Amino acid sequence: MSESLRPHERIRKKSDFASIYKRGNRYRGRYFNLVYLSNDLDHSRMAFVASKKVGNAVKRSKAKRWMRVLFRRKKGLYNDTLDLIMIAKSEIREAPWETLQEEYLKAIRFINKRSHTL
Repeated sequence: MSESLRPHERIRKKSDFASIYKRGNRYRGRYFNLVYLSNDLDHSRMAFVASKKVGNAVKRSKAKRWMRVLFRRKKGLYNDTLDLIMIAKSEIREAPWETLQEEYLKAIRFINKRSHTL
């Protein structure tokens, strides 16, 4: 599986964001929150959000870059195709990379377990 993030794998439309926020399930982690919803596509899509609570533009960009790398490297681990919105928390600034990866894998396991029980 390719580790690139293609344009069709990104969520861009405001209506898509609204429907995911309204109908999606949530995972609340230490460094980020995930809002996810099953989709009917043949691939998962992702959006990355970092508010000003995370820091200035440089810190927000770094947080989003880290979140993109996490998704790109692990997108093959999801059981279903999903629309995901990953929302950075301010704690992400102090998170070591290894800890952030562990938290993301924990989120994937949680989502995969929930998708089997639904």
